[in-house]
Amino acid sequence: MKVPLAWRNLTASKKRLAISTSGIVFAVLLMFMQIGFRNALLDSSVEMMKHLNGNMFLISSTKYRLLTSDSFPLRRVHQARGFPGVSRAWPLYIETEAAVWKSPVDRTSHTIRVLGFDPLDEVFTLRAVADQQRSLIRPDTVLFDDRSREFVGLPTPGTRTELSNRAIEIVGHFTLGADFAVDGNLITSDRTFERLFGKAQSRASRLALVEIGVLQIPESQSITAVQAGLQQSLGNDVVVLTRQEFMAFERRYWEKASPVGFVFGLGTVVGFVVGVMICYQILFTDLSDQLPQFATLKAIGYDNRYLRGVVLKQSMLLSIFGYLPALGISFLLYGFISALTGLQMRLNGTLIGLMLGLTVSMCVMSGSLAVRKVLATDPAEVF
Repeated sequence: MKVPLAWRNLTASKKRLAISTSGIVFAVLLMFMQIGFRNALLDSSVEMMKHLNGNMFLISSTKYRLLTSDSFPLRRVHQARGFPGVSRAWPLYIETEAAVWKSPVDRTSHTIRVLGFDPLDEVFTLRAVADQQRSLIRPDTVLFDDRSREFVGLPTPGTRTELSNRAIEIVGHFTLGADFAVDGNLITSDRTFERLFGKAQSRASRLALVEIGVLQIPESQSITAVQAGLQQSLGNDVVVLTRQEFMAFERRYWEKASPVGFVFGLGTVVGFVVGVMICYQILFTDLSDQLPQFATLKAIGYDNRYLRGVVLKQSMLLSIFGYLPALGISFLLYGFISALTGLQMRLNGTLIGLMLGLTVSMCVMSGSLAVRKVLATDPAEVF
């Protein structure tokens, strides 16, 4: 049986192979985690949007990300509801700044995101919300996100605590998840939302200002035509977005404007560069030890093309040896971090393929640099 020279060179010393592989695993794992956190940042930031029961949305023209308190008048939702091509339109209220949650476990206070809507509307696609939202008709009741961070407390239905200095009761759970800016979520009725965050001295209702308008456009309608007509009809104080545009709007903030997105992107680049350096040192050391064997091959007539192919095959094999353990460790870490933090860390096919490509590229690049020592070798000098 013919055994490739690259395989023999790489596996000649099991101890060296283990040390070399561990270096590649470290570099690949670093990239896996950086990209994983970056994807979790982007995916978690739009998770709530994915569960809104609409295919078109209204937001304030001054809003630059979802969590900013930039509202628009409720009448815009009513206007949209009467526009040709719009079958349904509902307001969604959001509060984060004034929403202070008191943990029923240790009575500590935490900011939390509160989502308010009319319990008779079908604003969310979450099955747990649809099954329990009628229970929110009763005043001062909320649904609790069971993927909120653990330090917020995980109350069971029937638990009573405080939200913004008002007594509330937990009447059920739903599953949404935290993100890099929000530690947990509550859903309540619009009337309870008004009681919690309306100003007693103000004559204007808190419900007169909306954060998101959720619109449904039938499939028989051209969504782009309805969007253009609706935008022209409503004026400049609101922006009309499709679902894809709405999600891209939030992703763009975290990816471009937020320093967090930049840091994780930079971390991936640093991981790749570190991997190239580690792989180069590994291959350079191996090739230096095997220089007499390569010199012999040159002396008996093997050309540089063959020698270059051996080194590149060796680097590709090394990338596979490092990639597979890193993939397994990342799978375990992603699950652990998701359970611990509530972030949406997903090891999907796209990420797996991307990381395989980066790992192979990293090692092949290192091999291309290290092979120069072999190509420059003069057999007469070695012997």
